[in-house]
Parts: sequence; C-alpha cells; structure tokens
Amino acid sequence: NEDETIWIWAAQNKHDVSGYYWLLKYMQEFQGRVSILYMNNLPFINEKGNIFYPNWLSEIPAKEFLKAKKLAREITLSEFEVDPDEWTKICNEDKGVRLLEGGKKLVNEDYHFYDAELKKFITADWQKGSKIINQFLSKAKHTTGDAYLLWRLKVMIAQDMFDVQGKVENMKEFEIKTKA
Repeated sequence: NEDETIWIWAAQNKHDVSGYYWLLKYMQEFQGRVSILYMNNLPFINEKGNIFYPNWLSEIPAKEFLKAKKLAREITLSEFEVDPDEWTKICNEDKGVRLLEGGKKLVNEDYHFYDAELKKFITADWQKGSKIINQFLSKAKHTTGDAYLLWRLKVMIAQDMFDVQGKVENMKEFEIKTKA
C-alpha cells in the first residue's frame, strides 16, 4: 500500500543505533515513506512530572509517545545513501562490540572488550557465574547482554584463567574464583 508509512523509533543507545543502520538498507525501496524519530537529547516528562532523557523506549510513558510522534522527520536521500554503508563498514571491521560515542556515531571494540572489567568481579571466593554477571551489569560503565558476558566467562574458563566447579553451561550452574 503506497499510502502506508514506516516509523523508526531510535533511542540514544548502541542497540537502537545499530538497528537503525542495519534496517535502513532494507527500507530503501520505501524511500519517501520512512520517518525517523531519533530521541537523542529529547526531554520527556516522567510519571512524577520531572523532565528526563531516556536511554530506552521502554522508559517513556505512553502519553509522551503521542507528543514525540510530532517530532519525527522523513529520512533524507543522503541518509539513505550514506547510512547503509556505515553498517557495511561496521561489519567489515570484524569486531564484536559496538559502543555509542554520541549521536549516530558507533565505535567497534574487540570481542574481549569487557573481559578486563568482568575479571574485577571474580574474587578468591567461590561465586556463581550469575552473581559475577549481575554485579558487572549493575556497576560497569559499558554493559551488554548477559548471554555475551556468559560467553566471555566461558572463553576465559576455557583458557584456564580461573578455578571453576560445576557444569559450565548455564550461569547458575557453576561457580568461579581466581586461581589458588
């Protein structure tokens, strides 16, 4: 249907910006009917009436979405030409971690980017893998999904960096500590 439009909502986080770059190459045939609401630095009002700047769409109250919709703009011809190439460039760098520097600027880091910070939560006492991952997620500046962190823990365990007991599959099934 030529009358239908596509809306892309993107908050100020690495996941939404990465998704925007990936999605845009599939939207080129709909050029002129694709709008973006890029919410970087847009203030919203929370349930208590205070102004805040969301990092995730889920943080925005439903009534604020209606106001935000008025701020959407059509994706320009130059964005359709340049932005899909950005995704190709990102993928060709063959690095596993993406961080948002600001705006639509993503930087890539190596797969082991989180390892040094993750190691800080491993002590001389036995701890469940889930506890280490949860501590990391609550305290680290740059975070990612728990599945990625579990994979990184498994890689370090396979490299014999830590003592481990239990079945190293699910993060709740094994315990880990620094080498004795």
